[in-house]
Amino acid sequence: MDEREVGVPWHVLEGVPTGREEIPGLLRGLTIPGRRRGAWRRLEKRLGWSTADPVFAHVAARLFALLPEFDRRLRCEVLELLARRAWTCRRPVGVHFMSHTVFASSGHHVVPFVADRAAAVRTRAAWVLRELPDDDPAALDALRRQAAVESDPTALVSELLAVGRYAGSGTGTWDPAEVAAWLRPWLHHRNAHVRLAAAKAVLTAGVPAAVTGTGRTVARTVSVAGEDPPADAPWKPVRHVSVAQFADLMAPYPQEAAALVHGLARHHSADLRAKALLAAGIQLGHWRSPAPDLWETVAMGLEDETRVASAALEVLARGGRAVAPYADRVFRFVERSGVGAQTQDNDTAVTALIAMEDDRAPFLYRQRLGNYQLNVDRLPGRWATELLPPFRARLARGPEAGGVPEVLHVLAQWGAAAAPAVRELAALLDTPSARPAAEALGQIGPAAAAAAGLLARLATGEARPQRFAFDSDRPPNRWHGEQTAAWAHWRITGDPELALRVSGAAVRAGLGRPVLRYLADLGPLATAYADAVRPLLDGPGEWSRIGAAEAWWRITGDPAPAVAALLPELAPLAAHRAPGPVLRTVRVLGSIGTPAAAALPTLHAVTASPRRYGGSILVDEELCRIVRTALARIG
Repeated sequence: MDEREVGVPWHVLEGVPTGREEIPGLLRGLTIPGRRRGAWRRLEKRLGWSTADPVFAHVAARLFALLPEFDRRLRCEVLELLARRAWTCRRPVGVHFMSHTVFASSGHHVVPFVADRAAAVRTRAAWVLRELPDDDPAALDALRRQAAVESDPTALVSELLAVGRYAGSGTGTWDPAEVAAWLRPWLHHRNAHVRLAAAKAVLTAGVPAAVTGTGRTVARTVSVAGEDPPADAPWKPVRHVSVAQFADLMAPYPQEAAALVHGLARHHSADLRAKALLAAGIQLGHWRSPAPDLWETVAMGLEDETRVASAALEVLARGGRAVAPYADRVFRFVERSGVGAQTQDNDTAVTALIAMEDDRAPFLYRQRLGNYQLNVDRLPGRWATELLPPFRARLARGPEAGGVPEVLHVLAQWGAAAAPAVRELAALLDTPSARPAAEALGQIGPAAAAAAGLLARLATGEARPQRFAFDSDRPPNRWHGEQTAAWAHWRITGDPELALRVSGAAVRAGLGRPVLRYLADLGPLATAYADAVRPLLDGPGEWSRIGAAEAWWRITGDPAPAVAALLPELAPLAAHRAPGPVLRTVRVLGSIGTPAAAALPTLHAVTASPRRYGGSILVDEELCRIVRTALARIG
């Protein structure tokens, strides 16, 4: 027997990096007593985690086929490796396609070991089947037969988790309801780990009629046994069960989720009380119903130990306007901690008050300006008078000062209200922050006339920010802000010539999304460049297509091509997702108005849905606000 008989085609090994040529010999060594341990250690080291390597796919195929040849110890280790690697390539995409194909077609090699004499082998065989992208009915049948007679708790846990994965796959020939009903008796098993595994399996099956009682079962069991897997489980805790995982699985079932939260919220362990509040946050982010009892449970956590209060603040900071009734409690938390105290919890509390648009927030925010823990995307314009002085002082310290990018982003949103900061913004045009500074100046408009001259020089290339200046000793850094400077110059002076020349040349060069936004603002003034925009409606990249649709509509007034390009970009809404491109698409459709009537059913479905979009209250609130505006304009 030589290397060619091991099953790894030699043409695959041609060009393999130095040191990998020994893999066929190592595979052969796995079947030779006395050489197995050394061969396996070297092979495992050679393979690493690179499931994208074609060699790995062929090695994995041989490992599956060689399982009957191994002794118990080696079989366990090989099954562990296969289970961990299968998890990394569950989808047939990109560089993982070949490995995925091997894993999807190799389950039949593992099925016989579900009933192995050794519990450790049974445990790992079920783990592999749980991770494989395979829906072989024979595997499910084998798992159920073994679970029915299983005497080892850890093996039973592994088998039940695998059965749940098969039941919830949605692609098998079996009836998920029947499998879920078969799983329910284990919810009352004497072993706590088995009860948790059964609950996870029932929830994974996704059968609403079968989940009754899982919330109470999980809360009671976790209260006693905790979240850690059995001591002899081969997988890491993250691959087992946790309160957060159960909260995600129970999100579609409000009664079970509430039972989980309330069952743990008064537990003697601060760690479990904190996790209960985070579980409440997951539920609140899934449904639009008010759920005052869950909000009250979260708010009560502000009075608890530090760990629990931190979890409560994390949930409240993601609550947006929905948590406005609890603003006083959040503010009192800051007062108890010390208004000037620079702690992460205080920063989270301030973030929550800002999201509520509570008018006590600006005073607290200005004290913490630049803290990296603050996560602020927008500030109400009515706070401009109070915040402009510290904003201007921060900008005057230069682009390296903490919080400058955040300040520039907010000033651009405020537009003309940010006019008092023109001098500080203009000073940044000679720094690496030139582009966002130009954006803010353009949004301010004519009140920023003092910066028009420098913006013109930046747009034409006569001047460059310091970081991008030419240096004879090294290649120049690429300066991408000419279009922004030209657009800002037009917004300030009203003269479109420079903006048309720079942005028009860029769109003909195919530079993408920022150009399209500026051309859209120019509208009919950019008619000469409509022919360069039209092909981009069908181009690659969702942002580019959306930008091209908006530019085409604003330049030509012809809605049909724009609407046709925009409607497919709403597809993520069907899965209750709302990424940035979707939000932008809805805004553009709203600006088009009546000709975008084809989008009405999708937009009405958003406002009528009891579920939140994007898995986030803040994202859902923004989406609803944009959708309502679009519906009013489309009519």
